[in-house]
Amino acid sequence: MMNAISLALTNPMGGADLAPPPWVPDASRYMPAATGTRWPAGFTQTYAAGLNYQCSKLFFGSPDYPTNDFLIPFTGFGLTEGGTAPQETVNPNANIEIDEVFFIHPDGTEYPVLFGGLAAATVTAATGIVYGQVMLPAPLPAWSIFGIRTVWHGTVGNSYIGGYRCQRHRGEKYWAATDLASVQALAAANAASAPDRDPDAFYNTAGNVSNSQPLAYGPAMVLAKGWDGRPVPLVLADSLVERQELAASADARRNMGIWRRWLDQRDPVWGSCIPLVMGVPGSKSVQELASSATLRWNMIDAIATTYNGGKPIWTCVLDQSGRNDNSATASTWSNAKFGLVDRVKTRYGVGTHVVGITLMPTFTSTDAGRTVAGFAVATLWNPVTGTLATVNNSIKASARYAGVIDMVPAFMSDADPTKGPAAELFPLGNVVGHPGNQDGVTTWDTMKLPAAVPLGSRIIFEYQPGLWTSRTLIGRADNGDGTADYKVSEIFATNVQDNAALLAHGMNLDTSSYVHPVLHGVLRTVSRIPQSEKLKFYP
Repeated sequence: MMNAISLALTNPMGGADLAPPPWVPDASRYMPAATGTRWPAGFTQTYAAGLNYQCSKLFFGSPDYPTNDFLIPFTGFGLTEGGTAPQETVNPNANIEIDEVFFIHPDGTEYPVLFGGLAAATVTAATGIVYGQVMLPAPLPAWSIFGIRTVWHGTVGNSYIGGYRCQRHRGEKYWAATDLASVQALAAANAASAPDRDPDAFYNTAGNVSNSQPLAYGPAMVLAKGWDGRPVPLVLADSLVERQELAASADARRNMGIWRRWLDQRDPVWGSCIPLVMGVPGSKSVQELASSATLRWNMIDAIATTYNGGKPIWTCVLDQSGRNDNSATASTWSNAKFGLVDRVKTRYGVGTHVVGITLMPTFTSTDAGRTVAGFAVATLWNPVTGTLATVNNSIKASARYAGVIDMVPAFMSDADPTKGPAAELFPLGNVVGHPGNQDGVTTWDTMKLPAAVPLGSRIIFEYQPGLWTSRTLIGRADNGDGTADYKVSEIFATNVQDNAALLAHGMNLDTSSYVHPVLHGVLRTVSRIPQSEKLKFYP
């Protein structure tokens, strides 16, 4: 593990490699201490009869240093996703009544999280914040997986706001029952999730209240003492941090997307960083820290004042935002991104250390994202000659940033610098045999593939000569013979030839264009952004 001794490594070409300056620990300062936390956002849900007592069991990754004094805020407000994001105006119509919260140690022991010494707390709708605390009897080991189990309730017919999609492969659960004792019994037995709360038909899907995986309530963030001085980026973010993935492809530490995964790399020189992610899908720079988007900022500042002796819960700012501010006029687009940086510096001081990130392009495709040649890029999104190129050049040149991570080359295909990672870059072998009974009528939801295919992959395969179709892998059972049976979310009667050629998608089709990388595109990009870019987090 890194410590306060600065490293300098000699490379084979001579000279010294980059290394971070010494970390200065402050073990009394609460800092973000959980990977994968998320603000309540998206849509409200209504308590149904027999389901108005609810319990979420969620798992997170701890920092790469020991911790044992935890501060866990829960909020009564939610954020919009999409057009007006991240405005904090999607709110329940009644207070959220927390019955009990437990910290789940990796050894399975549960420790009660208390609110001013009490097990229960009322979170005021639209504005409220409550702070749970728990002190473990011994430090939680570095790089642990721990859980937070939250029990809450409301009146049938009233609404609540959640933020978490249950991740089955990580042991997460979501229960609901008619009373406290019943939901406690489900949790004590670690029973299967309530079918209504984690339905097969909506698993790993994003949408609205009627067609999306239900959202569970849980902590807005998890903070802990024990910080060893490594950087803690406050991330100005949109869906390129928060929703490149949904549930089935999350890693062991609940990371999804390029930046959460890249920051959490346990690099032997640069270390891992747990970020404070401020945004949600759809966030625009022009709408962040502006009208109706200040409650989160007030909360993190209040934590600094109340619990940290005035010290913030972050050390630098990482500005990933701006893609949703796109405009045919480059200056309008870039000025929206810069305006947010200016508001941050107005709030925290002109000397605030801000690192920029260049913006990724969007594509259309003539072959469902299978080949690089099949991608097309409009002038607006062209990263070499178009509006996006002008915007990215302005980001790289702006004096607002202490440094800029130019991530675009890491994302683009090697064959064409204007086009992104197509499925042809990710050959996976062949479908094993064929799924279904090949009558073209009977639907099927399971297919046998090489066991090395990661859960959560979006695959494309040649179901008949020259014809391709796609599936998303949402469940997996290993056969022990180099193959595994994968459950798919798209259930059709597709007639598949034996041993069909198999690829993984790099991009997802979002309605009419390819906006978000999926698992293989994410992992490829992460692997191509040097960890030494973390040097830019330091003054």
